[in-house]
Amino acid sequence: MDEIIQERYDALLSDYTRRGIITPGVRSLIYTLACVEIEEEELQAFVREHGTTYTTSGHNGQLYSKQRPEWQQLRDNRQRKTAIVKNLEAQMNKEMEGDELDEFLG
Repeated sequence: MDEIIQERYDALLSDYTRRGIITPGVRSLIYTLACVEIEEEELQAFVREHGTTYTTSGHNGQLYSKQRPEWQQLRDNRQRKTAIVKNLEAQMNKEMEGDELDEFLG
């Protein structure tokens, strides 16, 4: 595991552990989130430096502006990140609701 990913994973795992019980599935989601966040930062740095489009010439010598694949990948990563965070938060909130109900009934 890459050191930077490990550091991000450890930080996220610590944050989520304070909020509830970590199942193997949640642990896997947290690891995936760490990877997606690091990749997002790397892609964002690339896009910041090189822009979202590039120019290429066609068969007739015409110039075309095309979207960089890194830009599309960055957008896809952000959607994945949103889905992962939504899933994690739903699982953590479900667990917290159960704890509050136990306290109320207990």
